[in-house]
Amino acid sequence: MKIGIVADTHDNIIAVQKAVQYFNTQNLNYVIHAGDYVAPFSLRGFTKLRAKFIGVFGNNDGERKGLLTVCKDIHDPPFDIMLDNKHIIVTHTIDSLYKRSLEYTDIVIYAHTHIPEIKRERTLFINPGECGGWLYGKNTVAILDIETFHADIIDLSSVV
Repeated sequence: MKIGIVADTHDNIIAVQKAVQYFNTQNLNYVIHAGDYVAPFSLRGFTKLRAKFIGVFGNNDGERKGLLTVCKDIHDPPFDIMLDNKHIIVTHTIDSLYKRSLEYTDIVIYAHTHIPEIKRERTLFINPGECGGWLYGKNTVAILDIETFHADIIDLSSVV
């Protein structure tokens, strides 16, 4: 099972279009968004995904009701999901997990820092970086193969 991971799109519609275009070439089962869409209009681009979409709210998602009218599958973080018999926690800020035990967690997907990162410990930690590109000028996403536990950070400027 392959999963696309995206976060911190921050109303950058062009970056969202690039991410969706790329994700649709990857034969994904899911796309997970770790928050900070910002406004409902920027979320509409994800309706063109061929994969199932799941997301969590970020700290800049003030218009939650509007976002939920575009997509019902956005949750308060941290959000637990089981995919392919793997326990995944999706959150926006890694700090939201400080009271949680990660003993039985296989994967943590997080965001907020805008810096892409993959850390392999007992639990696999994935931050796709900023798709919006506003802070560091790169539009990045991640692809995770759950079966092999392999994840890659993708710079959209090099693939789309």
